Amino acid sequence: MNQPTPYKTAYRPEIDGLRAFAVLSVVGFHAFPSLLQGGFIGVDIFFVISGFLITSHIFEKLYEGQFSFTDFFGRRIRRIFPALILVMVFSLSFGWFALLSDEYAQLGKHIASGVAFITNFILVDEVGYFDNAAETKPMFHLWSLAVEEQFYVIWPIILWFAWKRHFNLLLITVIVTTISFCLNLWFVKSYPTEIFFWTVVRLWEILSGSILAWLFLYKADLFNKAKIWVEKYLLRIIQLKDVSTDGSTISNIMCIFGFLLLAYGVININEALAYPSQWTLIPIIGSLLIIASGSKGWLNRMFLMNPTVIWFGLISYPLYLWHWPILSFFQIIEGEMPNGNSRVIALLLSILLAWLTYRFVEKPLRFGPNQTLKSIILIFTIILVGLVGLYVYKIKGVTTYNQPYKFIAEAKKDWGYPKGLVGDYLQLKTSRNKTSVLLFGDSTIEAFGPRISYLYEKGLIKEVGFVTYGGCLPIPKTFLTEKFIEPCSRLFNNFEKVLIENPIKTIILGGFFGNIYKNKNYFYVEEDGSHISLTTEKARKKSIDYFYTFIEQLSKTYEVVVMYQPPSSKKFSPENMISKSGKGRSIPLSIEIKDTKFSIDNKHEKEMEKLLEPLGVKFISQIEKICPNNECSPLTVTGKPKFMDNHHMRPFFVISKMNILDEYILKSN
Repeated sequence: MNQPTPYKTAYRPEIDGLRAFAVLSVVGFHAFPSLLQGGFIGVDIFFVISGFLITSHIFEKLYEGQFSFTDFFGRRIRRIFPALILVMVFSLSFGWFALLSDEYAQLGKHIASGVAFITNFILVDEVGYFDNAAETKPMFHLWSLAVEEQFYVIWPIILWFAWKRHFNLLLITVIVTTISFCLNLWFVKSYPTEIFFWTVVRLWEILSGSILAWLFLYKADLFNKAKIWVEKYLLRIIQLKDVSTDGSTISNIMCIFGFLLLAYGVININEALAYPSQWTLIPIIGSLLIIASGSKGWLNRMFLMNPTVIWFGLISYPLYLWHWPILSFFQIIEGEMPNGNSRVIALLLSILLAWLTYRFVEKPLRFGPNQTLKSIILIFTIILVGLVGLYVYKIKGVTTYNQPYKFIAEAKKDWGYPKGLVGDYLQLKTSRNKTSVLLFGDSTIEAFGPRISYLYEKGLIKEVGFVTYGGCLPIPKTFLTEKFIEPCSRLFNNFEKVLIENPIKTIILGGFFGNIYKNKNYFYVEEDGSHISLTTEKARKKSIDYFYTFIEQLSKTYEVVVMYQPPSSKKFSPENMISKSGKGRSIPLSIEIKDTKFSIDNKHEKEMEKLLEPLGVKFISQIEKICPNNECSPLTVTGKPKFMDNHHMRPFFVISKMNILDEYILKSN
């Protein structure tokens, strides 16, 4: 460790090219997820690059005896803060005119947490079945910046302390990397949200770049000799003895293999997989190979060192910051995923703003004189922005523009389950007594929790229990994604145990059965250990067969009731009622509340009712209660939204109108 380092860190244009690949992958995925389904691996590539560059700088400065925390953090501040402040100020300003109170309050919270670089932890607490979609959170992408900044704070301190104590820096790095990777693999299925956001299980990605940095700084000669030896061996195998060996052949092989891994990742890795996990090794190894191959790699010279690609690499950070809030605001305003033309406009605008930010904000503040003064001003400025965000959160996001529509924002968050219920390790129920009526399924049956709690308080109904999980259909071996395998399998296990431990007489199953008819490739059914997409008729038939067999077995012992989902439509969603022309919202908010009548296609509901008819089970439709004569209205006669989103009814509406389960739960029956 104390030997002179033969390698000095210097500008590596191919790394800027790799940054370009990373940011364009992420931006492409966010704008066109169906075309570039694995583009999110760009974040993992950024982690590797950060680990390599930051650790190279720290190692070199430690060796030279010139490492300074003031200098290190000053560089980080001047690199990170200028563009971040600009994007945050823009988002707060635009949100003042464009967002409803709940949306603006959440933006304020995310701005404040973004300033403190704890967005990843805040998002873990927010994630839930009824949380706002990530696409409607303009600061959602700051989670990765938080991970990196937490690394920048902790890692230099660890390395400095280890250096002072003459510890083996490589050994420490390898140990931390191994622990982080093992934690990732062990808990990714049981705690998928935490594993995605928490720094401790993302460290291995960043530290893989740190290990490469150590090899370059302290073992460069050995690394180069190893490449030449392998190259000679390969050339000898193919009987090319007269060809000179300088390591370029191995560099080309590493480079090509690295590109192939990254290409495979952006094409084949997708959101349905547990991630990060062993799949993350693909972009990590690919990035390491490309960095290690350096400028000797032909593909690096041809593609990554191309001036246009390098230009994208130079603006990669502001481009990453700008693209997501712009796409997010587009989606919020339009009320749905923006159309292709809008997304192209959003991307072009993001690139323009990224270049302007880099040229006129980032470069002047990052370089030049008065660096200490610049750092101090940036610190105070970002603290001020964070305080503004906190203030917006504290006032619950109410502005002069959105105050008249506060009832719309309140409707979006109106969910009563499981209030009023008590729980044990298997179920939520009306009391500690044994359950006699069991409700089983997903969130659409949870919507009846408020009415059941209300009736139980009045002493009118039997002991009712809920075994439910949002997103889990009461259909065996049918899942949304791999992330649902464990919770949905556990749900069925709990269901079986409740049946054994309680004197159940009636089972009411409810779910969003329409999911099995949606042409979305993240729904699938399990067959012989493999997964078949529910976009195929074969898979749909298999899922329906599973359900039929399941109901047939239950009906032999219990009174079985199947309740189909409530009618579903974007027109029910409160946020889609605020429109000037029937679609989207005007900026600034100038809203006409829409209560347009519409009908529902209940073809699939009729198919399921007919399917179950031979079994003699009771089948309940919700359409007539919500849409009399199949005429749906988003608002009640008093002007209150009936639903909190596309297909979940609000508690007041369920309590007052939805008596369709009463005959199975009332004591008199």
